[in-house]
Amino acid sequence: MDFDFPPDTLMLRDLLRRFIQKEARPLEMKYFNTGALTPAERAHLRSAIEQLGLWGVTVPEKFGGGGLDTVTACLIEEELGHTIIPVELGDIPPLLFACAGEQIQRFLEPALAGERHCLIAAREPRALRPAIWTTTATADGDDFNLAGRKALAALPGPDDFFVVFAKTPEGLTAFLLAASHAGASAAANGEIILTLRECRVGREAMLGAPGGALKLGAAEAPRAWIRAGARYVGLAERLIEMGLEHAKEWVSLGAPLAARPAIQRTLAEMRASVESARWLVYHAAWLADKGEAVREVAAEVRLFTGQMLQRAIDQATMLYTGPGPSPQIEPRRLARSVVEPDALNIGLEYAWTVVAAEMLAADNGR
Repeated sequence: MDFDFPPDTLMLRDLLRRFIQKEARPLEMKYFNTGALTPAERAHLRSAIEQLGLWGVTVPEKFGGGGLDTVTACLIEEELGHTIIPVELGDIPPLLFACAGEQIQRFLEPALAGERHCLIAAREPRALRPAIWTTTATADGDDFNLAGRKALAALPGPDDFFVVFAKTPEGLTAFLLAASHAGASAAANGEIILTLRECRVGREAMLGAPGGALKLGAAEAPRAWIRAGARYVGLAERLIEMGLEHAKEWVSLGAPLAARPAIQRTLAEMRASVESARWLVYHAAWLADKGEAVREVAAEVRLFTGQMLQRAIDQATMLYTGPGPSPQIEPRRLARSVVEPDALNIGLEYAWTVVAAEMLAADNGR
């Protein structure tokens, strides 16, 4: 394995790093307080990303994107993890690549162009596992009636759309649904909930095969897990940056917090964990770019980086305990702006399952 990144890759990373420092970070406090960017702010960020040549770089070439290699994509994800601002690169959920027929024009192409945003409506309030989801799609002639409640990561805009996971006799099935569709309403009250009541859709709304929702995007999933791990590394780096700055600046009992052995140990453990996670990510990315099967190692990335991030959040929170100024952005809320705790826990649970299953299968084959 070559531990040197190509010059072009490093140049791309440095361009994005400067962009985040200059354009994204100054918007953070406003975004943190309001939870949204104005249309003008989003348009400005989109224009800047396009000028940098980064729009669509992570989309596979067969769908009109840049087809960026996994290692470079991870460098980009790591930089994006340093900010809570949702910087868009034209990336889309891999399951949308299953669009067919009119779905391509209605959903896939507008999503690739950034004109419509896709929100995954899979998990349900207080229900992480698919086995206990209760949202149903009941056949009624050539149509389906969707009924149930789904948890969302964000409120949709009027032009956005959902991919709704619902139970059918064949199993969990995915449906494409415009945000403005009759019978679908999203509202925020502590958490963002999509309510489906008397929501009628045609068979053409089905994404992929009946009962095949959990298999959508499976071919792209391992690379997505690796890239998510890189994003977690960047977020943990941001938490270290915050904690280190606080420890050096806050003086207690005549000395900065950084002089205390307990604080030094915490910072050192955070650094070692992040570095370990970083090289697990890039080793997996390197294997993916070589064309090797990476499902198991990608699941290991998802498991290790997710646990590393959870520890980093706890450790960064601990650094701010006791007398002293509160952080402008509290570590847990900062992390939640990048990755929802439920989404992180779902990823961890699935990763445990994959890694254990691969280990047991390998052991039985001896």
